[in-house]
Amino acid sequence: MKKFFFLIFLFISFNLFAQKIDIYNKIFYKPGLHMELYTDSMFLNFEYILLLKYSYMNSSDLLKYVWAQDRTLIGGQMYVESSYYTHAISSSNAIGLLQLKPIVANDLGIDNLFDPIDNITGATIYHSYLYKILQSEKSQIAAYYQGPTSVLKNGINSAGLSYYNKVKKAQKNYKNTKVYSPILFGIQGNVSQNYLNLDTFQGLAYKTFEFYSTQNVEFIKNNINNFDINFGFLYFPKSNFALGSSFGTNNSFYLRTGYPWNQNIISLNTSKILDSYYLTLENKKGIWLKLYISDNLNIITGFSVFDIKFGVLFNSKYRIGVYMSL
Repeated sequence: MKKFFFLIFLFISFNLFAQKIDIYNKIFYKPGLHMELYTDSMFLNFEYILLLKYSYMNSSDLLKYVWAQDRTLIGGQMYVESSYYTHAISSSNAIGLLQLKPIVANDLGIDNLFDPIDNITGATIYHSYLYKILQSEKSQIAAYYQGPTSVLKNGINSAGLSYYNKVKKAQKNYKNTKVYSPILFGIQGNVSQNYLNLDTFQGLAYKTFEFYSTQNVEFIKNNINNFDINFGFLYFPKSNFALGSSFGTNNSFYLRTGYPWNQNIISLNTSKILDSYYLTLENKKGIWLKLYISDNLNIITGFSVFDIKFGVLFNSKYRIGVYMSL
């Protein structure tokens, strides 16, 4: 039954899609409801995104790839690190089920931290390395959180000890459970007097693929002026690299580079070389920037407080507005 619904979703995805390239970074949002609202001198712009988790596989099937560590240890640690969610991203930019950082993954030869098999393989290799240099399970587990250099120099600190206790408790309570990946639903619109432009979109991540569908309708004076439907997908062999295409009313090719907190998305169209370019930048101090270039240039920049963003918008039509998201 689950496979049937998944195939139905793929069928919909391959018959509906559109041209809004900034949807390609929304699959990395935290699960939950997200809202963006901004306005300028002509338009009120809004966006609502619901990011949910769907069952990807059983943890027992994933733990079959673990050989060098106790499988219940890794199973419990997945709960502590990500609650069994393949696209978890921490505030320190650790990624995936076992929250590995890209620099560690690169050293271990791991390509895609959002792929659960790659992620768990990298984590078990890292655990083996930690045990080799520290020679005890307690130090090994603490160092996974605290860092091996810190444990070697100063021993296990309070944070490392707390992490060790959490993992061991989760190991004791571990039982086979579901591993989850993201699925999103969204609606986006631009409104002014006698005008409405509306996008609806859906997407999901499955293994090293992302499937998307988007529908666009434009109303002028309550009459439908334009209606577009397309379909598309992305293949991402690496955590920071993906490529794909969309087909239907608009045919385009896409290239996404960078990690979710620092991404570039380029759209190439069959009718013109560069169709659009999207850039998002965020740093730990809360300053962020979004830049979108198509027929016009749009820049949104500001600061974030917890998960709430405030900013200002500038575009090449000399319109300035205010922005908020949560």
